[in-house]
Amino acid sequence: MVGFFIAGLLWSTTSATQFLAGIERYIDQTMMITASVKSINTGYIVSDNHQDGQYIDFTILTINQQPIADSLTVSLLWKNRSIPHAGERWQLKIKTKVVHSYLNQGGFDSQRFAIANRRLLSGTIQDATIIDKTSNIRQMVVNKAAPYFNLFEYGDVMFALAFGERSQLTELHKTMMLQTGIAHLMAISGMHILLVVYLCARSVRAIQYFLPVKLMTYWLPTIVGFCAAGFYAWLSGLNPPVMRAMLALSMWLILRYRKTILSPWQIINRVIAILLLFDPLMILSESFWLSCYAVVCLIIIRQWRVQSDWLGHKIDYLRQLFTLQCLLTLLLLPIQFFIFGGISFVTILANLIAIPIISFYTFPCILLLLVTSMLNCFYVSLWFGVLAQQSLALLFMLLKPITGYWFGIANQFYFFSIVGWLALFCRQTAFWRSRTATFLLIIMCIFSPLFKRSSHDWRVDMLDIGHGLAVVISQGRSAVLYDTGASWQNTSAAQRIILPFLTWHNLNVEGIIISHEHNDHIGGLNFIKTHFPDAWLMSSSTKLPNDYDCINGHSLAWHGLQFSVLWPLAMNQAAFNAESCVVKVTLGTYSLLLTGDLERAQEENLVLMQKNRLFSTILQMPHHGSNTSSYYAFLAHVKPEMTLGSVSRYNPWKLPSNKALNRYNDLKLNYFLTQESGQITIYFYPEYWVIERMRYEIKPRWYHDWFGALPIYR
Repeated sequence: MVGFFIAGLLWSTTSATQFLAGIERYIDQTMMITASVKSINTGYIVSDNHQDGQYIDFTILTINQQPIADSLTVSLLWKNRSIPHAGERWQLKIKTKVVHSYLNQGGFDSQRFAIANRRLLSGTIQDATIIDKTSNIRQMVVNKAAPYFNLFEYGDVMFALAFGERSQLTELHKTMMLQTGIAHLMAISGMHILLVVYLCARSVRAIQYFLPVKLMTYWLPTIVGFCAAGFYAWLSGLNPPVMRAMLALSMWLILRYRKTILSPWQIINRVIAILLLFDPLMILSESFWLSCYAVVCLIIIRQWRVQSDWLGHKIDYLRQLFTLQCLLTLLLLPIQFFIFGGISFVTILANLIAIPIISFYTFPCILLLLVTSMLNCFYVSLWFGVLAQQSLALLFMLLKPITGYWFGIANQFYFFSIVGWLALFCRQTAFWRSRTATFLLIIMCIFSPLFKRSSHDWRVDMLDIGHGLAVVISQGRSAVLYDTGASWQNTSAAQRIILPFLTWHNLNVEGIIISHEHNDHIGGLNFIKTHFPDAWLMSSSTKLPNDYDCINGHSLAWHGLQFSVLWPLAMNQAAFNAESCVVKVTLGTYSLLLTGDLERAQEENLVLMQKNRLFSTILQMPHHGSNTSSYYAFLAHVKPEMTLGSVSRYNPWKLPSNKALNRYNDLKLNYFLTQESGQITIYFYPEYWVIERMRYEIKPRWYHDWFGALPIYR
């Protein structure tokens, strides 16, 4: 066992090292490539006024006319109206970059996701010429079915169930499925593969009744079902959950053919070993852990049910299904908290409604629509589409009243997730009767995080939100937010980053300070106010419903911290960079100077008017390190022990400016940037302060270190 473990460790580290080394040489390069389109064209047309475009996956075949040994996937931003079809070959001139994501506590780790799925390269297209217009079979099937799906309100959900293509899901449908806990049904997985096998095998078995006896072989339905499942797996894109399901199905088929009996534990052990041998990086995939964990839970439930008969044999089907769903939900709590950071209190009810409808009605109708559309049976395909539409309409009508019961879980409550396992263990072993003292001690350990108190006086977190600013000043469970990041077309930094961070730390926002009215600073204000309606607001703009005006000389005491306003001199109808709300936060001998997007002229005025009050322990780098800020006189009077800059790794303004950074270096002032460090946290104690960076101290991972060690390409 030790030998196999060491061999597996060496194989996984070697595979990861080779993969990253093979990618690194292509980062930030301008290349001429020949590539095959990997993403399917779902029929979505980019409008003329849609400047953002969409990302399309290409499989690189040659680079600068030289073939490459291993297949390499790159996601390229496509802005043309005409979207390419899967299978087409293009000659492209591209500018590449590495996938770089935000890195914060409570947030989604896109870097781990990119490595697990081997999709680290992205880029922009400078020139494109089509070489071969031939589409592959998968695209042909999509072309046949897409016109039917596009006729219906829930066509986006049908696309997800048919092809595993979730990019077309509307925000409304995504939100409803997430908040009710049925989002897993939209990802093609083992359940869908087994349904294909079952439906095809049963159909062939029915046909056999009309065939001669010599053609009524035992294995024919199973083989046809397996082949159909393989074709559907390929049609859905061979995503990792599908590959895991097909591997398990293949192993089951081989064992059955050879009449070999293995226990469920032996089967899952071998499946996991083969998967990791085939792709060691799969261990970074959250879906891998979720799938394996769910199977383990089902095995345990099944074994304990057989041994103890505590579910009973003669109960009705619905009661049995409800009991199984309750048990599975309780046992899945640890992985649910870890991956999704929360729980829906209506998950059991929603799954009891959704699983039968999707499994026995919607999904078979969609499969029949695919088959009949390929046979050009228009009216039959349309009829199956109507049936699928009606079933989804019924499903979402039933789910709508129970939507909105999603609750994020703070990290201190993660111990509660083992309650289901503890209850099941105690029920099976009567542990609470024979070991009462030990049982009570375990319960006390589970609840101990509720009584934990922080040892620091206060803390400051500069969140990694890309281009923008969001600083959280907290004491205990109370927090003040300085700026709310940017808002985008369908979401915002507040929704994707700030709120998950606040939930992770169980923080209540009691106040919001807006530096100025540019989108990258004020974009998430409405979202934050919706979730924290009682929070007071301070800004220098008369357009906002301020509780406190940000004017030089005003101050505010909050939980022992003193918020002193240094700039501007008056309120403004339009508050932009020059009118940034400059606030100094002080407690004891330590202070934080928040500057927004202050420019050089305002820095000079502050030096003339407030030079004795500028000295601060920590400085928020003005205007993201623009060359129009951070001048010598201002920095010399602030004399910060550390400067924090909120900047994105790839930004069109090439921030921070090298000239601005040279001024910090000339004055020997230390600085950390979110583009390198991720989230930056400072803990203030009575006699000292400590700084930690997400990438290196808070959550160091080998792939985080690799991303951080890359040069800042601009």
